[in-house]
Amino acid sequence: MKKIAGSLLAMSAVLLSMTVVSCGGGGSKAKAEKALATMVEENPEYEAVTIQTDESGKVFNFKKMDVIVGDWWTNPDAAPNSKQQEDLATWRQFTNDVYNVNVVQKAVSGWGSNPQFVTNFCITGGEENYVFIIDGRSAVTGVKANLFYDLSKIKSVDYHNAAKYDQGAVMKLAKGDSFYAFNWGKPEPKNGMFFNKRILEENGYDPDLPYDLQKSGKWTWAVFEEMCKKMTRDTDNDGVIDQYAMSSFNTEFTYSALDSNGGGIVKRDSSGKYYLDAGSENSMEAWNWIQKMWQNYQLPQAEGANWDYFYTAFINGETAFLADQEYNAQPGGRFAQMADDWGFVCFPLGPHGDGVYKTIHDTNMCVIPSCYDDKRAEKIAKAVDLWLEDVPGYDEPDSWKEGYYAGFRDSRAVDETLELMAKTANPRFDTLISGLSQGDMIWGITGGYMTPAEAWEGAKNQWQALVDECNR
Repeated sequence: MKKIAGSLLAMSAVLLSMTVVSCGGGGSKAKAEKALATMVEENPEYEAVTIQTDESGKVFNFKKMDVIVGDWWTNPDAAPNSKQQEDLATWRQFTNDVYNVNVVQKAVSGWGSNPQFVTNFCITGGEENYVFIIDGRSAVTGVKANLFYDLSKIKSVDYHNAAKYDQGAVMKLAKGDSFYAFNWGKPEPKNGMFFNKRILEENGYDPDLPYDLQKSGKWTWAVFEEMCKKMTRDTDNDGVIDQYAMSSFNTEFTYSALDSNGGGIVKRDSSGKYYLDAGSENSMEAWNWIQKMWQNYQLPQAEGANWDYFYTAFINGETAFLADQEYNAQPGGRFAQMADDWGFVCFPLGPHGDGVYKTIHDTNMCVIPSCYDDKRAEKIAKAVDLWLEDVPGYDEPDSWKEGYYAGFRDSRAVDETLELMAKTANPRFDTLISGLSQGDMIWGITGGYMTPAEAWEGAKNQWQALVDECNR
């Protein structure tokens, strides 16, 4: 990796000039600079690192305060599995030492118990200094119950402009000038379209055609449907379709199709109020197209087959397309042992979308309990902000891609598709509505036993009541 870029120097200068709340003071600049010099001897990329100081010019000193970034999956004692993770661990230990703090990310609950664990602590409080990672199950209900600290009151952290923070996450729980959540790094890639290169080539297509279409802005519903039509056929002329183009996950296909046509299940207006969009003109156009694609080109589930039969079909090279999430491509994931070569593009553009290739981000959110007083919340926020500084040598604009290359069969999936997905802050809001079951429409439409109009008519009153309750 190259040495840390000049952009970090400029950013550091800005940070040093910021007026920040002192978090104890008393830090020894000489001691910190000596520690830095020692690091530079073994890691030259640390040379441009600037030790951050408070408004009095002293190195931030948190007096050995423990801060826990609490989730439901991290084992802090797990050994790093890559050079990147090793460098991250080294950097975070260095920042903890320099600023006399102990910030650690670890599981504090299970996934199922997380909402109750977070709620209980935010109400009762405790000695622990937490930043909780939550998902949609806790988000809106937590804001309504005043469980989370209003981050607009934090003076020492620039959540809106610092490159380290995901603006989609910052936007997600915003109400007027107040906001209650953040996350860091590029938003996690989510829904897209996997494709089998061998099957494309056997049907007369260039194996990289979806990439080329995406690059030229011509990867659309119409083009995708035409390809599916060509690759769904009766190969033995017995009157029964025996080769299908697609084996997609119906929920993931639906979320992407709605969004790609400017629709959605739930959206949020400029005042922060949620509203149903599932019955809008653009959404209904998408629902009808989804049903058509499912009836004509989706591999049916055989009697007795597992619910995830569509994964098996794609992995075995039986179908050309699978709409699902990027995580399938992680090293050691579902597609690691797939014999056929494959690629990954954004979902094709609908006829009435915004013309932007992107994905729907459903990133988890980080919150600070509101039971803390202003001084304590400020200290926790700043400690985590320092802990999240770029790892020296990984601060360049494309450094975030390093962790993705190993999972894909080609670099275009990362340099083109994930690049597009990371550019647009496009948060998903339906997962914030407690009790809303998207399957109320999806199952009937993709199953073919309800028209989109019938499904919407059956779901809209209950969904509206849930949205109204969320807005109260």
